[in-house]
Amino acid sequence: MRTLALPLRVTPDGQLERAEAADTLLALVRAMVAASPGGGTRFGVHELFRGANPALHEQQGLADALNEGLAELGIGWARVASVHTLPAHPWERSFAVTLRIDGEQAVHGRVRA
Repeated sequence: MRTLALPLRVTPDGQLERAEAADTLLALVRAMVAASPGGGTRFGVHELFRGANPALHEQQGLADALNEGLAELGIGWARVASVHTLPAHPWERSFAVTLRIDGEQAVHGRVRA
């Protein structure tokens, strides 16, 4: 399995610890959802997620936007297979994200916008 550069995280006691590539990739997707686009990049997709129709279960447009951002970052070995709307409070948007790594391994995570 390929990894992101420096798949490390800092533990609560300040030590460096090796992180799983899947966890690191999910963290990147969460950062993309939290960020607004700027500087000519499609990395930030916050506005798209906030503006998504909560009545739709399948959110293919959001998956496509995340895949464009990953491709822009040179990550071709992982793709967002699907984004689904999850029940949430009216003031919050919550989504289930399924990633495919090297076309095989499925990684599931939850993101909030």
